[in-house]
Amino acid sequence: MTELIDINEFKKKTKTRYFVNIVLISCLIVGTITGSILSLIFSTLDYIPNLVINIIITVAVTLFVIFYFFNIFPIVRHYYAYYRNLSSVNLAHRRRMVYLKEVESKDINNVTYRVVQFLYSEGEKEYNENLFLLDTGVEFVGGHAYKLDTYQNVIVAYEAL
Repeated sequence: MTELIDINEFKKKTKTRYFVNIVLISCLIVGTITGSILSLIFSTLDYIPNLVINIIITVAVTLFVIFYFFNIFPIVRHYYAYYRNLSSVNLAHRRRMVYLKEVESKDINNVTYRVVQFLYSEGEKEYNENLFLLDTGVEFVGGHAYKLDTYQNVIVAYEAL
């Protein structure tokens, strides 16, 4: 079975990345506020240059924080929240699925997932199911059967039959 996501390493990376991002952005905000206040308190009687520098730095940091919380942090939070409960016990083991085609990518919380369609049979009926690929360059061969392990419809591991 070819693993696309190493569960233990992936969970450790996402958890570490999430908490490091929170700590660093908090330190940046607290450091900016503290620096601005201390710069004004310990300035000389001519405090105008310090005030101008503080305004420029505060505006720049505020714009960065707004950009960060709208663009970067949602991705980090999505990885952490979505895969927090990922374990080998939670995987859905799909026995025989035939690859059909790849359709348009889907964006979920600024994270782009590749959408691939598989066919499977239950009884006399055939069903079409969309599954997702995350951060991989794996190419499936059309018409070939695969055994898949998925977590919330994201392919974690596969094996060609």
